Amino acid sequence: MSGGTDKSAAVIAVIAAGAGDETTARARRFAARHGLTMIDAAGAGEADLLLAFTDDRLELREGSNGRSRPFAIEFSAIDLRTGSGNLSRKQPLARAIGPDTRTVVDATAGLGHDAVLLACMGFEVTAIERSPVVAALLEDGLRRAMANPALALAIGDRLHVVVGEAKDVLPAIDPPPDAVYVDPMYPPKRRKSALARKHIRLVRAIVGDDPDAAELVRVARAIALRRVVVKRPHHAPPLAGPPDLEFGGKLARYDVYLSKASP
Repeated sequence: MSGGTDKSAAVIAVIAAGAGDETTARARRFAARHGLTMIDAAGAGEADLLLAFTDDRLELREGSNGRSRPFAIEFSAIDLRTGSGNLSRKQPLARAIGPDTRTVVDATAGLGHDAVLLACMGFEVTAIERSPVVAALLEDGLRRAMANPALALAIGDRLHVVVGEAKDVLPAIDPPPDAVYVDPMYPPKRRKSALARKHIRLVRAIVGDDPDAAELVRVARAIALRRVVVKRPHHAPPLAGPPDLEFGGKLARYDVYLSKASP
């Protein structure tokens, strides 16, 4: 997600939910590094969200709702067939990124689904995430994915996560990427029937919306060698004026802005 710092009004705490001393130590180090409160099980209800360090994985839990199922990032369900499904170069995301693109920066990585898909398609991907909590969940999901031989082979060494503000990180990338992908967190629809899926609601509670997404697109257009791709809901206007190309999907569209120097 874009933006400068976590804009969430949610109270986030860290909890050690594993049996091992190393798990507790990792939780304490993370809390200290990012200025988060470390709590025990008795104080779990005092936080809106808990970043739980278990012995096996990182989980995001709802602190006030102990019965809610924890959330962890999993990539095991990705269809790894290269000629069809998620990894087809004929699907809208791949077509928007472009056939001649080699390096991609996902400037709003979030839970990393699109970044992993792009890496599995063969692109070299740098995934930028400003929230240290969301980035930690993503890095943990990647760690477990790399323990799966098929996923490890598909992803290779083509995906790297960077924690930071994309508007600051982008100008420092050398050489500049062929493409920059921007998928901002946009405000939810007001219709009650359009309630977002649980993991989207949890991430929104951490990072808030992205009111500066248009500024991020402006920075990206000054950096990308070939194109900037912006994912938008079908009902939303373009973020940077009329795009040069547009690729429609079932749930969203991809607006493409070509670089002036693009061949």
